[in-house]
Amino acid sequence: MKLVKPALVLALAITAHTSALAADARPAYIGISLGQATVEDFCDGSETKCDDSAPTLRIYGGTELNGFANLEFGYRYADDVEASGVFGGVGVAVAVSGHFVDTTLQVGLPEKGPFKLFTKAGLLFWRLNYEAAASNGFMTVSESDSDSGVAFRTGLGVSYEVSDTLRLRADWDYLVNVGDEDELGQTDINVFSIGPEFRF
Repeated sequence: MKLVKPALVLALAITAHTSALAADARPAYIGISLGQATVEDFCDGSETKCDDSAPTLRIYGGTELNGFANLEFGYRYADDVEASGVFGGVGVAVAVSGHFVDTTLQVGLPEKGPFKLFTKAGLLFWRLNYEAAASNGFMTVSESDSDSGVAFRTGLGVSYEVSDTLRLRADWDYLVNVGDEDELGQTDINVFSIGPEFRF
């Protein structure tokens, strides 16, 4: 999995932001999660090979607005989903990866022991990178392109309190209408992830 410069820059910004909030005695947190993203309708059955899921990494940070609501910011990288096949005697292969920057309002239920359940809704800025190649057996032509835009995100999650400063968190994220309708089309993305969350 590639970890590009925007992820490192965002991680530093989140750390600085949440440290400042902590200095003001406002509860804050940062976290990292690993998981799997699945792109709906990426495989339509006409391909010889198709993999509509990819590993994903998210770095995030946020602050508690009150006892049940948080404001959270994050960056996610999703590795390649890939499809290939032969169409009209020409072999075609496509790979798509994505970068996502989001802001989310997270609303939780009252804590029950060490567990906390929450739902979330927000906006994300997406950038998809496309790599395509076509070959007729004599020559190969490749092309790369990218698109960007804004989409809606929602989901559910649960966290478990290991200590006053550490929680383990599992998330389901649903990214709605990602992609350019005039290019490869829009799609929804399901993401399941888990990782540690550090509180200040």
